[in-house]
Amino acid sequence: MRKSIKITARLLTALCIAFSASAFAQTEVKVVEKDTMKIKFKDLDNKLGKDDSDDEVKYPRIYGGLTFSRIDWGFSRIIEDGSFTLSDENKFLAYKKASNFGFDVAQVGVRFTDKFKIYLSTGFEWNYLRLKENVLLAENTTPLTYANVDPSEVNYSKNVLTTTYLRVPLTFELRSRKMRNGDRLKFAFGPMTGILLKATQRLKSDELGKQKFRDNYNFASFQYGGFARVGFGGVGLFAKYYANDLFEKSPTQEGLNNFAFGLTLGF
Repeated sequence: MRKSIKITARLLTALCIAFSASAFAQTEVKVVEKDTMKIKFKDLDNKLGKDDSDDEVKYPRIYGGLTFSRIDWGFSRIIEDGSFTLSDENKFLAYKKASNFGFDVAQVGVRFTDKFKIYLSTGFEWNYLRLKENVLLAENTTPLTYANVDPSEVNYSKNVLTTTYLRVPLTFELRSRKMRNGDRLKFAFGPMTGILLKATQRLKSDELGKQKFRDNYNFASFQYGGFARVGFGGVGLFAKYYANDLFEKSPTQEGLNNFAFGLTLGF
């Protein structure tokens, strides 16, 4: 089962990378005076494929293709049994800062009316935990294991734990009538799943320089949860909550969940 998930993830990753490259190449950029550039966030969508255009009035209609949209950039928080405070057993995961970043590269959907549509998309999502403690996670070990490193021997000035997921959200989107400037108020929500592509621990110290270790570190190979977005025009806010445990096959970390919130562009 684990082997088939890895093979599927690699195939989807290759497809999404191709989508992403095409989408980046198609992003509309407007050049203004003094060599400055302004990106029209509301146009970061449907660059290749059938467009969800307001010029078409036939419903229902199917649209889809490559895209570079729903760019999420914000903060991430670990919740343990409903609390943002970590237990003593999980203090080694305490962080100075945690962030979330992601975007969609492909989508297909159906617009049922001028105000409602449903679409399935796929893209990538990263979570970054900048750990406080001077710890080193063990590779190829189950359950999750770590070692406290003596700061007098090696003192990590940088200790970042990163996960990369292939995300697959199903979105239900509502929007208002057009305002005078042509923009609309939007609200979107739905379930979201993800497949773990990789996890890394990046370290930096005066004693050993830069180090990078890659392992799954017992992060959930498959994650699921829900999300919501609200915005106006091409800018909005997002919130995501993953209902599954952050780690798997690791009893001490049972009850740890991930929550993220922040800014969305191209929404």
